[in-house]
Amino acid sequence: QGVTQGAIKGDPDGPGFAVVWSNGTEDGEPDKLYYAMVNANSSGVTWQVEPRKVFPASTGTQLGGNIAPLGRGRWLLAYSEHPTDVIKDYLKIYWDNWAIPEEMRDDGSRVAVVDSTGQVLSGPTDVSALGARFPVEMNHLVLRPQGIGWVATDGPGKTTARVALLRCRQ
Repeated sequence: QGVTQGAIKGDPDGPGFAVVWSNGTEDGEPDKLYYAMVNANSSGVTWQVEPRKVFPASTGTQLGGNIAPLGRGRWLLAYSEHPTDVIKDYLKIYWDNWAIPEEMRDDGSRVAVVDSTGQVLSGPTDVSALGARFPVEMNHLVLRPQGIGWVATDGPGKTTARVALLRCRQ
């Protein structure tokens, strides 16, 4: 099918970068989150951790991956989840609201903590239930002195924004 959005963030504990993205396969598998760690130096980019599915047993869709460093080799992964395949036509993602089901927008926001190999350490946790949903099309996690924050609206064309702040314990 194709690759949707993702993120790349520098590792504060080392020379690499954590990478997360969503990808659907041509055999009809819904978009899944993938994680990798890359090394970047003057001789180019090499895999430090080969790409892997974050949730290999999941049968639904995972979109909007973003990642933020928590330190000590841990990363906060943010994404939206739905139990079915929600992107049937990848061309639609470029000109409308992706035709994402409203229940994914309202109830699909999740966070999980992964280690530097992409292994899930905790979660996923439903942050939609806290009123802190993510924008499905993009997740802009921002490191703040008090924690990790993001901003979301109530859907395409909406004019009211909500600011969320997640405080992380070490």
